[in-house]
Amino acid sequence: MNDAEFLKKKFREYYSKHAVNSVPSIEAREFGIGDFKKKIVKRHMHFASVAELNNFLRKEAPLYISYSAAYYKEPEARPMENKGFLGSDLVYEFDADDLGLDCKEEHDFWYCKRCGNSGKGSVKNCSNCGSAVEQYQFVCEKCLDATKKQMLKLIKVLDEELGIFEQVSINFSGNAGYHLHIRSEKVRPLSSAARLELVDYLTLAGFTAEASIADFSEKMLKCAKPQAVKGAKARVLNRMMEFISNASPDELAAFGGIRLSKARYVHENRAKIIEKMKQGILDYLPGSKAISVKFWQNLIEHAKHCEALKLDRQTSIDIHKIVRVPDTLHGSTGLIAKTVPLEHFKEFMPLKQAVAFGSRQIKVFINKAPKFKLGAERFGPYENEQAVLPEYAAIYLIGKGLASLCE
Repeated sequence: MNDAEFLKKKFREYYSKHAVNSVPSIEAREFGIGDFKKKIVKRHMHFASVAELNNFLRKEAPLYISYSAAYYKEPEARPMENKGFLGSDLVYEFDADDLGLDCKEEHDFWYCKRCGNSGKGSVKNCSNCGSAVEQYQFVCEKCLDATKKQMLKLIKVLDEELGIFEQVSINFSGNAGYHLHIRSEKVRPLSSAARLELVDYLTLAGFTAEASIADFSEKMLKCAKPQAVKGAKARVLNRMMEFISNASPDELAAFGGIRLSKARYVHENRAKIIEKMKQGILDYLPGSKAISVKFWQNLIEHAKHCEALKLDRQTSIDIHKIVRVPDTLHGSTGLIAKTVPLEHFKEFMPLKQAVAFGSRQIKVFINKAPKFKLGAERFGPYENEQAVLPEYAAIYLIGKGLASLCE
């Protein structure tokens, strides 16, 4: 039995015991499936009922299965314009790989098939021969906590600022992040252009200091009063005040782009500076106006960066995109793309609670793997060696293409 056959066998066993009932209006959705190391090999599929979907999963056990956010009259029709578009849910996706986290430099790695060179982190080309490399990505608790914080921030903005947090469902992606599905009638008619406007608002694209909250043209530098504005403007101003209140002189110098002596002035006078901001005034730092303008511009950019949501733009904009079916298995990890009730989301621990398989011991040959945590155990590092692993950990590495069954 080769690795692909082994995965399909285990996935078939899982689906024979676990029904999937996570797609409302299933008869109006397009589906797509993937195979070993290929997330999509076939799409334009259709299931008339939940029972039909589950029969397919038990029989075929695809390693990936995705469905459309869109609703169609004829989901299986081709080309796309023949499907009869009826509207689309809003789907927002956060992935740890998009957040630029320091930990990715430790547990991600690359490998060059041409010369055998490898290294930590993410690169496109081999540092030895220049060939394109294969990238292997892992996640840790820090990664998943960061994506969770992004999702919680999104929920707050959608609810408090945009008023569209209705008929929602959250699920773990099965790999490195989370998906949020908004299925209310309010959002279904939104065009791609309207969805782009929402994404631009959430990511603060086009948010500039002068156009949004500050006026550097006057002798007295001004800002909007935090208590008089709402939405993104209020978030950026409040983030600035929070930063000034808590930052060290070194942090103020680094993010404000000023000398340490001037950063010490800000630190020593932070209460007065924050009080002025509440009155709509940006304090002058000792020296020229240019120094003060530079400081405030940099601080606004830092606050904007902190408040901008790092979501996958294409998922949110493309009304025809297909995404992972919640509560199905992810072919690269063997983890469940588990639906998480909102009231339990903060406490959800995917590396434990999304594990699908048991602890039966399996011998595998591991090409390379960093230290990683899964279930209740820690594993690795491994390199060109045999190991006996719990089934769930073996499937995790086989799915990533880093381990193979031993004969």
